[in-house]
Amino acid sequence: MLTRDTVLAADEVIGSDVIIIGATLRLAGRIAGDVVGVQSDIFARPGGRIDGTVAVLGGGFYGSSLAELGAPPIDASRYLYSVEEGESGTYVVMAPGGRARLHLPGLYGFLLPEYDRVNAVTLPWGLDLERGPAPWMPDARARIRYRTVRGQFDGELELTWGFGRHAFVLRGGRTVRSNDGWINGGVENSLYAVIGGLDTRNYYDAGFIDGDLRLSFGSRVVLTNDIVVGWEHASTLENRDVFSIFEVRGGFQLNAPVSEGDVASLKLVSAVEFLDPSLVPLDVELSIEHADAEVAGDLSFTVFGAALLAEVSAWGRSALVLEGRGQLPTSSGAPAQRWRALGGWGTLPTLRPVEREGDNMWWAAASLSVPLGRRVGTRWELVPWLQYAAGNAWVEGAGRPSTVHNLGAGISLGPVAAAVYTAPSDDFKTVLAIGFDRLR
Repeated sequence: MLTRDTVLAADEVIGSDVIIIGATLRLAGRIAGDVVGVQSDIFARPGGRIDGTVAVLGGGFYGSSLAELGAPPIDASRYLYSVEEGESGTYVVMAPGGRARLHLPGLYGFLLPEYDRVNAVTLPWGLDLERGPAPWMPDARARIRYRTVRGQFDGELELTWGFGRHAFVLRGGRTVRSNDGWINGGVENSLYAVIGGLDTRNYYDAGFIDGDLRLSFGSRVVLTNDIVVGWEHASTLENRDVFSIFEVRGGFQLNAPVSEGDVASLKLVSAVEFLDPSLVPLDVELSIEHADAEVAGDLSFTVFGAALLAEVSAWGRSALVLEGRGQLPTSSGAPAQRWRALGGWGTLPTLRPVEREGDNMWWAAASLSVPLGRRVGTRWELVPWLQYAAGNAWVEGAGRPSTVHNLGAGISLGPVAAAVYTAPSDDFKTVLAIGFDRLR
């Protein structure tokens, strides 16, 4: 519990839930749990991270677009409550009540636009419904998007019924999907695209509906299991003649065509997150997706996936971050709407964006950062770092190319980083790369 103004620095982690009463929290580090603010203000700075849910009862939440949140913040001011002073300190008494509430996220529902090589500018608008106390009523999340270069609207609706730590989520609609969003966030990828013609994602158009049963267990070690039954109809999106200020390394690459048709699949995802401060911070995710055209749909395939993120303290304030991600289909391969791409800032910078792509993919990186303790102005600290990354992507049955190795040395200042990368596997090809620091 925090009852006075607090600053959580970038290298600090709180491994539990946090309650703030009558105070201000300025967050640049990480909170591995939920955050509840009572008559308090919460400021999430660039690079700050809250793994759980943020709920505000009086006061406000002010988050940077470069902060990471486990879920959209909740304005819980509709609930009745009182704050009383007890002999052992301040505590909160909640009273039942409240009602369903419509909420416009962002600025009157208008969210940050995005930019890419198949849609140009995408303008999103959203509407959220918080169910209130009625257990039968779902939380709802609706999104409508206008794709400017194609002159089309699309959108989706998500309904969530929570029961304890578990939930059932029903989604449906039509949207543009990508399997490469893990490489760079939407804002970052949009800036790379409009400034340099560097788009690190492939895209496809999808009409879809799926049901997701989400089961969560544990506190210090959290296990989350998702059982997803879904249907999807995919269509190819072609490159459009979109604008970029510069054409770095030849500009936009071609967007991969997909296997048009219906996919009916069952997907299982298990994720483990270590939140105990006494343990090494570790996130692991394993998945399998299976589609059988003899049961439903037009396409058959089985794809296995895995992802890992770990941070190990080295010496002093230095840290070693280990990352990995991979995908493996069975011998029959997988359609292009399940391909993954590598190349550009965030994976292998000596490759052009999406230069390697396929249903087989693996990528691993080790990054060592050494903060100097020197700040530029009063806010940002200079952080030199070294990175080794390697990876490959190819289409099943088409032959495997040689593995790409990258060695990088860079320096970060706040959310921005610059680095020199070289590829020993490609005659020491060397590039200068500038982008957002993915590890902050």
